[in-house]
Amino acid sequence: MGQSGETHPVTSLVERCGSVESLFRESAPTFGKECPLTDSTDSTAASPINGDPPMAGTFRYRCRMHLTLAVLLVAWIGSGFSPTFVQPGSLSAVIADYIGWLMFISGLCLRFWATWFIGGRKSTEVICYGPYSLTRNPLYFGTFMMILSLACLLKSPTFAVATMIVIAYYCVAVVPLEERLLRYFFGIQYANYCESVPRWLPRWGTAYSPPVSVISRPMRNELRRALWWLPLPLLAEIHAYCRNLSDWPHWLNWP
Repeated sequence: MGQSGETHPVTSLVERCGSVESLFRESAPTFGKECPLTDSTDSTAASPINGDPPMAGTFRYRCRMHLTLAVLLVAWIGSGFSPTFVQPGSLSAVIADYIGWLMFISGLCLRFWATWFIGGRKSTEVICYGPYSLTRNPLYFGTFMMILSLACLLKSPTFAVATMIVIAYYCVAVVPLEERLLRYFFGIQYANYCESVPRWLPRWGTAYSPPVSVISRPMRNELRRALWWLPLPLLAEIHAYCRNLSDWPHWLNWP
C-alpha cells in the first residue's frame, strides 16, 4: 500500500490467489482427494471430489496432439513440394529468417521458464507467480511461438494458416476444458486467479516472482522435449532451400 492509498496489482494478485508461502504450507488438493476450495464464493466447507474429472473421455482433448500433428504435417509436406515465392538471399527471406529464429528462441525460453515454475505442481496447487502471473498459459504461448516460427523459416503461408487453425482449435476446444478441470479441483482459488491474470496476452502489471528457493526445477522432461524441437528450425531452413532447387519435385502449387 503506497502513500496514496492505492493497492499495487501485484499485491492484489498474491492476495487473491494466496501467498506463495501459504501455498507451500497448506496441504493442496490432489486428484481423487478432498478439495478445500469450491466454486461457491460463500462456501466454507470442503467438497469431496469423486468420479472422473470433467474432461475425461473427451475426444477433442484426448486427440489434441494427434490432430495437431496431422494438420501441421500435411501443411509441411504440401508446402515442401510446392514452388516458393520467396527468393533465397532476398530481403524478404532474410527478414523471415530473423523473425523465425527470434520467435523460436523466445518460445523455447518461455517454455523453459514456465516449466521451471510449474514442474511437478500442476495437480497440487494454483501457480500464480513467475510467467503464470503474466498469462495463464505460458507453456502454450511458447509452443505457439515456436510453431509460428517454422512458418517463417519455411517461407510458407500454407504452414502459417495451418498453425493459426491449430491455435484456434486449442483456444476454443482445449484450453476451456483444461480451465474447467482446474476450477473443478481448485474452486474459488482458481476462479480468483482467472479474474486477475489474462488467459493469453501477458499483463505486465500483474508480474510477481517468489524467492528462487521456492521454485521447483524438474527440467529433465522439458529438456527431453527440447531434443525433439531443436532440429525443426534447421529442417525448415533446409526444406526452404530445397524448394528453390530446379530439380526439386514441385508436385503441388501451395503457397
